[in-house]
Amino acid sequence: MSIYYVRHGQTAYNLAYKIQGSIDAPLDQTGIKQAEATRDKLKDVHLDLIFSSPLIRAKKTAEIINEAHHLDIQFVDALREEHYGDFEGKSRHGEDYFKQRSSFAHRYPNGESYLDVAARVFPFLDYLKKNYKDKDILLVAHGGISRIVNAYFVDDMENEQFISYLIDNCEIKRYEFK
Repeated sequence: MSIYYVRHGQTAYNLAYKIQGSIDAPLDQTGIKQAEATRDKLKDVHLDLIFSSPLIRAKKTAEIINEAHHLDIQFVDALREEHYGDFEGKSRHGEDYFKQRSSFAHRYPNGESYLDVAARVFPFLDYLKKNYKDKDILLVAHGGISRIVNAYFVDDMENEQFISYLIDNCEIKRYEFK
């Protein structure tokens, strides 16, 4: 069983280095091209199931990738991007944002903490492990969720490694359940 993880294609928020979180921003033209390139990279990879965040940027990325597989995509809230609360729409360069990022248990004002997100993503991954042992699965979601998924599969990650972990738009990561 393999889990393939893909972060959605580029949006205007990514380009402007702004925090998206729960903002339902669409892919831009570059993001669409990235999703098409990822579709082509994955066309010969066997997939049994596709799960995606319901946010439009991930949903559209999953739909484009699925053009090569023709599977039913299951949209699950567990893969929604972290809600960054009052920081959404603001620059990722702000001092307050950097300070907040290092506090795993502390919720963003009017948002979620990393622990809140892990509390929904880890059980979903446990569910996949239990119910789809012999299946190859594609997950399409977000940069913040990629940190949580990576932490699920990687042992002994330091705090700084967790905080700095980020995959590029439409980058593919592969994981195996132990």
